[in-house]
Amino acid sequence: MSKITHSITPDGVAVVTLANPPMNAMDAGLLEELAALFEGLAADQAVRAAVVAAEGPAFSAGLDLKSVPHLDRLGQRRLVEALNDSFGTLYAWPKPLVAAVNGHAIAGGLILALCADWRVAADVGMQVSLAEVKVGVTYPVAPLEVARSELAPALARRLVLLGETLDAEGARTHDVFDELVPAGDLPARAIEQARRHAALPPHAFAVTKHQLRAQPLERIAAARAGQGEPRLAAWLGEETRRASQAVLRAAASVRRSVLQA
Repeated sequence: MSKITHSITPDGVAVVTLANPPMNAMDAGLLEELAALFEGLAADQAVRAAVVAAEGPAFSAGLDLKSVPHLDRLGQRRLVEALNDSFGTLYAWPKPLVAAVNGHAIAGGLILALCADWRVAADVGMQVSLAEVKVGVTYPVAPLEVARSELAPALARRLVLLGETLDAEGARTHDVFDELVPAGDLPARAIEQARRHAALPPHAFAVTKHQLRAQPLERIAAARAGQGEPRLAAWLGEETRRASQAVLRAAASVRRSVLQA
């Protein structure tokens, strides 16, 4: 069963929705489907721009910590390749891409938002973070290149290296998000922004976007070709399992406290 839905407006805006609530956790299958879908939309001349959105209370909390730390070597390799292919495809997508961030954007969920050319977020309580270091997960090439390219150096240090968490207003202040809107206005505003950017001359937009991102895209392309990706040789280990279990236990404790209050 697909974890992604999509539709296309009459004027050519594709709306791609993660449909794996409540947290829209990512696995290799979802990432592979996302990459294939956007490759097809890039080739579709009727599509002028796209919005990536999500069902449920979260945009995405990234990888599923209950299953990922227990992947065998082949499973880990498939997931690394899927991360590089998915984020590489979206970051290089030649048409305007808007993220409609409805809630928590954590780890790979935030990387997905950072792939977009314009990021609209709902003005709601949310966590915005790159939590990989907290769960003992090192970055494959594509997600790290996106984070390094899209975040200011000081903010990258705080989010990528130290694992700090922002709220929606903090993310807007630091230009992680371009604008905040009331939750009910988010879908329409994201489509409006996609239409606005789709009015730009398409060839000039595609060429300029590639030139602007040329260096990270070159490194991502090499990783997708099997060159310069150290995570293919070794990635997740005992440290990842211990750190992930600690985070899951802490989250379960918080949930119990809320239910008992």
